[in-house]
Order: sequence, then C-alpha cells, then structure tokens
Amino acid sequence: MPVVYVNTQNGRAVTDTETQVPATVYIDSVLASYPSLGSQTAPLPATIKGRGNWTWNGFDKKPYKLKFEVKQRVLGMPNNRHWCLLAYADDYLGFLKGPAGFALSRAVGLRYTPRQVPVELVLNGKYMGLYFLTEHVRIASNRVHIREQVNGETHPDSLTGGWLVEIDNYSSADNIRFDEGNGQHVMVSLHEPDSLSAPQRTYIVNQLNTLNETLYANSSARLQQLFDITEAAKFYLVQEILEDCESYHGSCFLYKDRDSLGIADKWKFGPVWDFGNAYDRHQETWIYNNPPFEQYWIGQLAQWPEFRQTVKEQWYVFYHDHREPVRTEITAFAASIATAARNDARVWNGSKGYRDNSDMTAKRDDFFQRFDWRINWLYSQWGEGVRPATYDIDSPSLPDTQAAKQLRNGRLYILKDGKVYTILGTQIGDICWGL
Repeated sequence: MPVVYVNTQNGRAVTDTETQVPATVYIDSVLASYPSLGSQTAPLPATIKGRGNWTWNGFDKKPYKLKFEVKQRVLGMPNNRHWCLLAYADDYLGFLKGPAGFALSRAVGLRYTPRQVPVELVLNGKYMGLYFLTEHVRIASNRVHIREQVNGETHPDSLTGGWLVEIDNYSSADNIRFDEGNGQHVMVSLHEPDSLSAPQRTYIVNQLNTLNETLYANSSARLQQLFDITEAAKFYLVQEILEDCESYHGSCFLYKDRDSLGIADKWKFGPVWDFGNAYDRHQETWIYNNPPFEQYWIGQLAQWPEFRQTVKEQWYVFYHDHREPVRTEITAFAASIATAARNDARVWNGSKGYRDNSDMTAKRDDFFQRFDWRINWLYSQWGEGVRPATYDIDSPSLPDTQAAKQLRNGRLYILKDGKVYTILGTQIGDICWGL
C-alpha cells in the first residue's frame, strides 16, 4: 500500500481546520502500479490543515487537507493541487461506507465521482495508520467539470453558471438561508466562487429560492427545466441503497454550468460525499421518512411522478448490470486494506470515538449483511424497476453473439420499440434480442 510522508515546517502541529501549515510531501507508491511522488531527499512543497467538522472535533484520529504548491498527478489520479486525507475514524463497517458510496456512484454513472486510494500516513515521522487519499470536491476539468464562476463577477451573462453549492448543517455568516416549503430551515454554503459581488449573491439566492419554490409548486414542466432529473435520481439511488439518512442534510452538493446558446443549464445533484451515517438507522423505510436528521428537498422531490419513474429506471439498470460487480469491487477493496486496518487498530484502538476494524473479514461480512438487506428491501418496493427507454448496449445482460459484440464496440443504444440507433440518433435496424 502507498505510504504518504508529510513533514511540517519545524515539526509544527496541525491544530485546526483553518491554518495552512507549510509542509513537504513524499509518496512512496510501494507498488509499481502507481508512480511515486517526490522522494525522501526531494519532497514536494505543500501545506496541510485539518478538515471536516464532526470528523475533526469528535475523534483523535483526524482528517486532513493537502494543498500542493503546483498541480500533481497523485497515485494515478489526475492533476490537481487539492487533496484530502480522510480518516474514516467513525466507520464501524471496516472503512467500507465511503468506498462503497463511491463505487455505487461510479456504477450508476454520476457525472463525477471523487477518486480515492487507500494509503498509510506518516506525519512528522509518526505512523498514523490507514487513510484514504481522496480528490477534494471542486470545479476543475477532471472533477466537477463546469465553467468556473469568477470571483466578483458582475456581467449578467456570466452569472448563470459555474456554481458549486452544498446543503449544509453548520452555520456560518456566509450561508444562504431559506425556509423549505415544509417549514424546515435550510442552510446552503457556496464552495465556488470564494467571494461574491452583489449581483452574484442576488443571482444565487434567487436561484435557490426558485428551486425551493418549484419543488413545492404544481409545475412538472418547470421542475424539469430547473433540475437534471436523471442525475437527481442517480444521486438518490446511491443514498437509498446505503440507507444514508443524513444524505440531504449535509455534504449534499449541487452544481450548475453556465447557460449557453440561449439554453439554460440545469442544476445537478452530486458529487456524492460523506457516508458516515450509512446503515445506522437500519429500518425498512425510505431515507426521507421520519429521518434522525432533516432531509431537505428529497421528501418533496420523491413525490414527483417524473422523478419516481426515473429512479425506477436507474434501479433497473443497477439491479441487472451493476449489483454483483459492485459487490465484487467492495470485496476486493476490503481484502486490499486488511493489513493496514490491523496496523491502524494498533495505533488508534481506545482513542476518542475510534471504531475497531482490525478484523476486515468480519467487517466485510457485516457490511454485506446490511447491503444485501437493503437491496432486498428495495426489491420488495420496486421489483426489477422499469426498463429505461434507452438501454446501454454495453449491458452485460445482452447475449454474447457476434452482432451484439459489434454493437457494443460501436456504443449503440437499443430502444423499447426494438429499433437500434447510433448514439447520434440514426436508426440502423430493427434488432431487439427480446429485451
């Protein structure tokens, strides 16, 4: 497993989530599958600070944020300056909640899923255990890929996109606040841009209030103009499979690209982040029904027929094509971190808030007991779901015939009427294969 060596200037301690402490970083990949980064004699300049709210304050094992002086390609992940070292100290299911959430996000096809690699951390010469080096959520060509909103922008045409926001559960002076249609008080924080002009703030406040009002109005057409329903359904499906009852309460991201050619871009849910409360409630009900935390917007969104239909379509694809591959991926991941998890327990067992994950075989089985329980309950509600109007020809459920292989190679789509079209919409035949 890769080892991340971080040394702060003069051995200075990292004591809060605001102060950027000068540091150097060297990553020994250990395995040839990743190139190392820097070296012991020539580490790379960076800064480190704490990150998180509850995860920073509630545990002795702390999460961190790294910021390199220049962009770096880290352990096979694309260039960027900004990275997180997630501790997962609160995860009693073998550090598997977050990785499973990301695996599900990739499976359902959300536009961006944060990449991460398990590592072992050495901070100022002290072994700190198992961490997860993860892409920080931000606007970039290889992360949330939208045109960035410029700080202090005032031109009306430039205000329509480049927004990355988070439904938050921690109050700050810069939060945008409004009352949801059911009376719950909602707080939204802006992740980008960093500083707002008066026109920018007016625009984003109006947008959020319009989204809120539309959800509670009887206007299906307007809802579909504002929200990307498919992305919303994929995001929701991940949360429902993991029974994450805090998923729309905090760390719930939405983003919007800039309007172009007179066409308004839609708000999209994502990326997924923070599954600390996954499977905690363990009840056979929807995550928005009497949750232990407020679940903003999703309870109302789930009332819309268009959203429910799209969720059932996404469930169909997941259930048929991705359910078993996700299980296989999580099984392999659990095995890959087993030794590091034992080492981690030697360091942190008995510390504030820490959960013992030293036996990864038992923790993996515990995770799958809950995963399978949830899948079975969702099947009792949705059955196999609804086959989408378009179904990716790469689907493993297609027959292994030469014609099917040719279609897979061509990235074609098959429609309900049995006609096959290219991805550009050109009809090429009437083949159906009985799907």
